[in-house]
Amino acid sequence: AVDGRHPDISVIVPVYNARKTLSRCVESLLAQTYPDFEILLVDDGSTDASLEICRSFADRDPRVKVFSKPNGGVSSARNLGLDSARGKYIAFCDSDDCAGKDWLMSMRKEAGESGMVMCGYHIHYAVPEKGLTEENIGMPTDRPVVMSDMTEILEKTLNARLLSFIWNKLFVRAEIENARLRFDEECRIFEDEIFVLSYLEVVRHVVYVPCYGYTYFFPEGFYTKYGFETDAFMKVLGCIYRLAGQGASGGRKYPELPSIIYWYKIAVGRYAAAHPFTECADRIRMLKKVAEDFHSGSFNHLTVRILPERILYMMLKRRGKSLKGR
Repeated sequence: AVDGRHPDISVIVPVYNARKTLSRCVESLLAQTYPDFEILLVDDGSTDASLEICRSFADRDPRVKVFSKPNGGVSSARNLGLDSARGKYIAFCDSDDCAGKDWLMSMRKEAGESGMVMCGYHIHYAVPEKGLTEENIGMPTDRPVVMSDMTEILEKTLNARLLSFIWNKLFVRAEIENARLRFDEECRIFEDEIFVLSYLEVVRHVVYVPCYGYTYFFPEGFYTKYGFETDAFMKVLGCIYRLAGQGASGGRKYPELPSIIYWYKIAVGRYAAAHPFTECADRIRMLKKVAEDFHSGSFNHLTVRILPERILYMMLKRRGKSLKGR
């Protein structure tokens, strides 16, 4: 921003004990080819040198604003950022990741008064995942893809692993404020998905830009670090079911979303590993319904759809225990 004018984009970065990665993150933001932005560094009660690093960047560059609050979790930090943002558009970056130099520029070119713009991303695995140390995630296209039918949006973006994150997107701040959208501070996982899906319920217009604009450092021990709470995922499913009813599904009631079945199966498996069948029965019935509604072909998630509930429970319990040990 110049001459006291509001910046075009507000980039919100929640910070918690990020001393090792914070400089890499902020340097990548200050190197953006699109210059008209502010960076909101929200320190969430760090106990390391993170706040000092934040303040040193603010001293260096007037586009950097620093906020400090008692520890309340990543959602509360992002919410403080939203409360303080002045830009027309909102972007999010995590302090352990970094952005390519064209991250903002690629999305801003396609941004309008409404809707959501998303880009591809580069994923870097701390421990090789399926033999890979890095991977590019995006759609197979060299030009922007404009989507306004909800079935197309959900199928193309969820199945391409593009929808569930907030850091590969540009949001319109007025839409967020008009809908009073904020992150669910009770959720410790899936809070990104819930925010993105809730935003989609308002805007229903998405543009994908063919740029791998963001580098996501996949956390070591991801599957053991997060609880995959079934209650939080039920909020995701609630959004999906509301959105799925808005699209043209070509004779089917629901779009084909096998990734939703996959993640709910992990969540139920983790729950089954620690609970008896009687406490899991409702969740297993819901899993079977989700598999029936969103499968992508006769054999997709077939075992979930056809196995009796108790046998499925035993299978999920075994898998849930093995995931906990990863």
